[in-house]
Amino acid sequence: MSQEVSDIEPFKRVLIANRGEIAIRIAKAATALGMESVGVYAPVDSASLHTRYTTENSEIGNSAGDQADPVSAYLNIEALVDVAKATGCDCVHPGYGFLSENAEFASKCVAEGIAFIGPSPAALILFGDKVRARALATSIDIPIVDGSEESVESAAEAQELALDIGYPVMLKAAAGGGGRGMRVVEQEAEMSDAFERCQSEAKAAFGNPSLFLEKRISNPRHIEVQVLGDSEGNLVHLHERDCSVQLRNQKVIEIAPAPGLEPDVRERIFIDAIKLASAGEYTNAGTVEFLVVPETEEYFFIECNPRIQVEHTVTEQVTGIDLVEAQFRVAAGESLDAMGLATQEDVGPPNGFAVQARVVATSPGTITAYKEPSGVGVRVDASGYQGYAVRSQFDPLLAKVIGSSHVAGSYLKAVGRTLRALQEFHIGGVGNNLQQLVAILS
Repeated sequence: MSQEVSDIEPFKRVLIANRGEIAIRIAKAATALGMESVGVYAPVDSASLHTRYTTENSEIGNSAGDQADPVSAYLNIEALVDVAKATGCDCVHPGYGFLSENAEFASKCVAEGIAFIGPSPAALILFGDKVRARALATSIDIPIVDGSEESVESAAEAQELALDIGYPVMLKAAAGGGGRGMRVVEQEAEMSDAFERCQSEAKAAFGNPSLFLEKRISNPRHIEVQVLGDSEGNLVHLHERDCSVQLRNQKVIEIAPAPGLEPDVRERIFIDAIKLASAGEYTNAGTVEFLVVPETEEYFFIECNPRIQVEHTVTEQVTGIDLVEAQFRVAAGESLDAMGLATQEDVGPPNGFAVQARVVATSPGTITAYKEPSGVGVRVDASGYQGYAVRSQFDPLLAKVIGSSHVAGSYLKAVGRTLRALQEFHIGGVGNNLQQLVAILS
């Protein structure tokens, strides 16, 4: 391991442009690095738990419109940059969701002399457009799912292409992510209605109605590779995650590393993930996602998420690398070498297994009872508490429960720890998916 001595000036104060559990996670990482943090909150969100972990807090979104739609407060670029400047922040961390993949926000921060904790605006533009990302992959011989080379402009055009590649197909938002703006089309008669609905969802969710079309792969494994790059062009991967357990295109269970993945397939995916990130001049933390067909060992690139992921936790558990701290250090100008990650050998193999379950509220209301699980090999990243009001406008994620094990038989032990933790988790007053998660892991 070649580790250089860093003389990079660290950040001193971060604006956390997010809420909930990820804002808490960022605040904790900032504290560990000796940084102060500034939290933001919409008026109806003043009791959100993340405001108890930051050095100071600032309310955003005082207008009647923001009261009615509190999400818009966290999407207000001007207001967030103004708070960062007024509170003396030298960097902004967007977390995931909201403005995390917004190139305009990243550019505005840079223009104001505030570091954006994430990739460059150019990388956000590239990977924020799934059609451009597919084209980049094709240009460097990374396999993609058969589909449109450009955005499809009409249902008629989509029908013509679908007849050429064969049903079933998937309609996807070109600017999409997080499982939104996606529709399965089984036959030609469904296309017109599906196209209209998908286009409407894409416009509402991402402000961009552009769609593209792909052949639907039946029962694939969803494998994603965590990458980390510095400003000197160095890149490493931090192994893979299996996110195949999904409901309505939303990830539910995540595992690191992917159990039973063929070693040859794993290696080829690693090579292609690094090749794609390098071609896109990627810096900071990101995730390159693939579909794997178990029967044939074929795999296909589907997208690159240029931000921290909800499931970054399982990677941390098996590598011992704090990904959010690494994001801050890379954004400050530190090289991977200075962080002890000069080569892939420095990353080392994964240590055991980690399994994450996403606990979500299934109805709004006030939490009347709340007790998180604990114990050896159990981690909980959460934002719930007794008395907390769950609002339908926000992401329903309440907690991420992670079980990990680093001994023989680690995978089954990690599953067992996550299962027992879910059985011990108590949430009263609001509907939740705890029993569904228990059933899945059982």
